Amino acid sequence: MPYQPNRTLEYRILELLKQSRTSTTPIALREILRVLSGKGRFLMVMLLALPFCQPIQLPGMSLPFGLAIAFMGMRIAFGKHIWLPNWIKTKTITRQTFRKIAISSLLLMRKIRHYVHPRMFWISTYPPMRIFNGLLICVMGLLLALPIPIPLTNLVAAWSIFLVSFGLFEDNGVLVVIGYLIALLAVIFFGMLALGLNYAFDRVNGIH
Repeated sequence: MPYQPNRTLEYRILELLKQSRTSTTPIALREILRVLSGKGRFLMVMLLALPFCQPIQLPGMSLPFGLAIAFMGMRIAFGKHIWLPNWIKTKTITRQTFRKIAISSLLLMRKIRHYVHPRMFWISTYPPMRIFNGLLICVMGLLLALPIPIPLTNLVAAWSIFLVSFGLFEDNGVLVVIGYLIALLAVIFFGMLALGLNYAFDRVNGIH
């Protein structure tokens, strides 16, 4: 199946910009999500994972954010749109503010276009891969949600979620595959952590 260029984030931001020039009324989140045509769910996952992609601790935040990401991952796996309350979807921003944000986003997208242009797009468009990608995001969200009081334990899972979501947003299979590799590291890391904690508890309890 040939690739359709109107799937990219850059194209859709341009569409929103064109629409914003024909009206002076505030733009609602509902309208932005409509133009993103299902891609908005990946953007939301990216935004939820982004705070944990930095080497800083965010006490108490990983549980709600991780569970939200896991829920969205399940919705993505089964081809469902992300449900949002009506009061959120009707939130508006002025056209002028939106144009500033959109223009800044376009400048950034054009700078990184060489790295994030669509390629290996079957990874994001082939139905079985959609299920796999959604379940992967769900599992990484659950790992992110684990309340482990050890510094940087969220970092690996968060980067996997961010890269897979970003790759799906831009139909860039290379980014998705990099996300897979980081997810594998996350599973190995948490597996070793679980074995280490189990061994420590056994030693404390005197079981050898």
